[in-house]
Amino acid sequence: MAQPKVSAKRVPVYRDSSFSFDTIARAEQTFKDEIEHPLSSPNFIYTRYGNPGVMETENKIAELEGSEWALLTSSGMSAIDVALSVFQKGKETGPWLFFSEIYGGTNSYIDIVLVQRRGFNIERFKPGEKEERYDTNRLAEMLDSLNPQFIFFEAIANPLLIVADGLEIIRLAKERSIKVIVDNTFGTPYLWRPLEDGADIVIHSASKYISGHGNITAGVFCGNDAEIKKQAMIYRKFVGPILSPDDAYRLGTQLKTFDLRFSMQCENAFKLARRLETHEAVKRVRYPGLESHVTHGEANRLFKGKGFGAMITIDLKGGRKACDIFVEKVANVVSYTPTLGDAESVLLHVETVFGADRFPFPGMLRLSLGFEPYEELEKSIISALDAVV
Repeated sequence: MAQPKVSAKRVPVYRDSSFSFDTIARAEQTFKDEIEHPLSSPNFIYTRYGNPGVMETENKIAELEGSEWALLTSSGMSAIDVALSVFQKGKETGPWLFFSEIYGGTNSYIDIVLVQRRGFNIERFKPGEKEERYDTNRLAEMLDSLNPQFIFFEAIANPLLIVADGLEIIRLAKERSIKVIVDNTFGTPYLWRPLEDGADIVIHSASKYISGHGNITAGVFCGNDAEIKKQAMIYRKFVGPILSPDDAYRLGTQLKTFDLRFSMQCENAFKLARRLETHEAVKRVRYPGLESHVTHGEANRLFKGKGFGAMITIDLKGGRKACDIFVEKVANVVSYTPTLGDAESVLLHVETVFGADRFPFPGMLRLSLGFEPYEELEKSIISALDAVV
């Protein structure tokens, strides 16, 4: 009986761990191709090396990012690990320069894995004491004295929402032939495409806005350099953190609504930030779209009016006690969930999640705005704040 013709708009989910060959010669040639040019052959070998469905979603993300290629991994942290593998050269490795105000998990990875386990020479560039802004003049001096292999920074820092002067940072690095890696999870390609301005690698925790529904754990990094791609794919092949075919398929479907979702989240955050600035229970609002934000100028230059992100960090006057009351009152609408970028708004208490040693702010809450109807969201949050006063 003849097989019916299948016409589908999406690439099927290939759950095969390995793929078949019709001749020994074709298998032999494919393995040879894989050594020098990963995934250059029309044949696939093993899903740990690459998978048709995963590649399909990678191509969609590359189009979104405006990059030559994108590589998917099982988490945002594994994307960082695979990307940095390109620069690991044994005793010749480093020095590497990381901006200090980055995700706590990345900072822990630096200390526990890169320094303690691998023994790499890591330096950090910090804002001035009691400042929440990077001084690019001091950065230039540090680059001259350190001459690092690369700079790593977040476009919008987690959780203080410091916007880096990305254009100037890239310019300073390129003048000195230093590579640039940008974690753009908070900014997303909607606000900024760092590769277009000279960055070498862009990383996203795709668990966040790229997927946008809080039900996939994934990472991705993008670039234009063929040799970086090759070396990263070799590392990913042997270490094995490629994204699963099922998650890649679901991620591919969620990409279709990315612009719609994130634009609404940015709009909700902008409206709410302005409203929160006027509430008597709030001591300070950190949101790059506000003129009161220290790096508002950097945000305007970098994002060119497209938006300012969907994250808000607030300090409540009543400290930890006020936070406890607020979290309880708003729980039905904004849950305490240690993530971000979800379809629904979520929050966390910064000091208890990221540590009082780095963030000694007992009244600080980080809000990730979803794309719920704004009026309902504001009503619930303001009502909960009213209960704190």
